[in-house]
Amino acid sequence: MKGTEKRIVEAAIQLFKEKGYENTSVAEICKASHVTKGTFYYHYANKDDLTFAYYEGIFDDLTDTMSDLLFIENAKDQLWRLLEYSIDNTISLTPPLLKAFIMSDIQKGMTFFSPYKSTSSSESRKKQHAMQIGLIKKGQKAGEIRSGNPEMMLHTFISALIGIAVDWASNDGCFDEKEELRKVFDTIF
Repeated sequence: MKGTEKRIVEAAIQLFKEKGYENTSVAEICKASHVTKGTFYYHYANKDDLTFAYYEGIFDDLTDTMSDLLFIENAKDQLWRLLEYSIDNTISLTPPLLKAFIMSDIQKGMTFFSPYKSTSSSESRKKQHAMQIGLIKKGQKAGEIRSGNPEMMLHTFISALIGIAVDWASNDGCFDEKEELRKVFDTIF
């Protein structure tokens, strides 16, 4: 994500957290990010696009996380750290904002969050997927991750992640999402 795009997304996310997704206008986002409406619409068709830009930014930022992985010897722990990065960023959104993002994606046919479509999306998501599959295979070879089809194992985890995220967001974060996801992770892998 480039400078202007990043500034718009960061300002929008902050406003969404403060005022709510539905209560934040494009004009307010423009004012907070110091851009004109023309600049906003040059980069994004609407507020919904900011949702997906936020997550794409997370996937792009994985390069920073990858260097952390070098200090973790166990492939299963490396895989968790990679997944944890996205989980932590999702939790930081707050339940109401995540709920708004999920509802937006549902209205568009789950084009972003669906585990069925994760490999047909952006290059950064494809790269993340390949890294995750590689770590699963590495962990299986080392006996750190149980045997099974790596693609199906990852698909199952992502499906559970989406389900738990929907429940967490719909119930105003009344349970520890990350703790629940770790239990699922340990069960699958």
